[in-house]
Amino acid sequence: MPQTFQSTKQLFYCVLRMPKDDAFFVYFTFESNEGMCFYSTLDESLKGQYRDIEVRCPIEWELALKALIARLQTEIRLDILEEKIISDS
Repeated sequence: MPQTFQSTKQLFYCVLRMPKDDAFFVYFTFESNEGMCFYSTLDESLKGQYRDIEVRCPIEWELALKALIARLQTEIRLDILEEKIISDS
């Protein structure tokens, strides 16, 4: 009987906050780095003057994503509200 493996893939997860007017730049930057991460805007932030974006990437891309975020922080006001390692189940 074949052996089955249950693997849990780890993801780097973070929540970023930026002024609403700068969100397009963050979206564009993530899109131009296709395949690095996936993201979504948190609905609760759509009513304010800021945008909160959930970002996930494979754990292997964590350092590259953090470097990209650090670069974005030199261009716009960008706060990291949360970051952690999660399981992709």
